[in-house]
Amino acid sequence: MRSTFHEHRFSTRAVSALSKVRARIWLILGAVVVGILGLVTWAGIALLSWLWGQFPMATEAGKRLAGEAMTQIEQVAPGVKEQVGQWVPGLVGEPPASDVSGADVGPVPRFPGLVRSYFARGEKTLEVRYAGRAAFEAVRAYYVQGFAAAGYAHEVMNGAPEAEHHRFKRDQESIDLLLFRQVGERVEIRLTVLAQ
Repeated sequence: MRSTFHEHRFSTRAVSALSKVRARIWLILGAVVVGILGLVTWAGIALLSWLWGQFPMATEAGKRLAGEAMTQIEQVAPGVKEQVGQWVPGLVGEPPASDVSGADVGPVPRFPGLVRSYFARGEKTLEVRYAGRAAFEAVRAYYVQGFAAAGYAHEVMNGAPEAEHHRFKRDQESIDLLLFRQVGERVEIRLTVLAQ
C-alpha cells in the first residue's frame, strides 16, 4: 500500500512540474523532435538510394565471382562443370545462337565462328564480348597477329591458364583484349576500347 502511495505522489509531482513548463519551451522541444525525425528520415532515404545504386554493380560482381569459382573448380576437377550443367541447366551459360544488338569494334575482324554475346557503350568505353567454340591458342594467335598487322604495339598485361589480358596500342588509341578459357573448347573474348 505504501508503494502505491509513493507512486501516486510521484505522478502528482511529475504532472505538477510539467504543467509549470511554459508553452514556448514545449514548442521548442516539439521543433527539435520534428527536426530529428526529419534528419533520420532523410538519412534513411539517402541510404536506400545509395544501396539501390550499388545493386547493379553487386550483381555483376556476383556473376563474375561465380564464373571464376566455376573456373577454379574446373581446374581442380575437370568435367564437373558439365555435370553441374546437367543438374542445373541455367548455371553453365551457353553463348547465344546469334549476335546480340551492337557493332563489332577494332581493326581485326571477329574470329570465325564466334557470336557477339554482349555490347555496351559507356561514357568512356565501348565493350564487346564474343563467345563460342574455338581453341584458346588459335584465338590468341589470330588477334595478336591481326593487331600486329594493323600496326599496333602489343603487351601482355597478365596471363593465367584460365585467362589472359593483352593491350594493343597505336598512337593515342588503346584496345584491351581479355581472353577466357572455358570448358568444352569454348572461349570468351572481351574487347574494350575508348569511346569515340
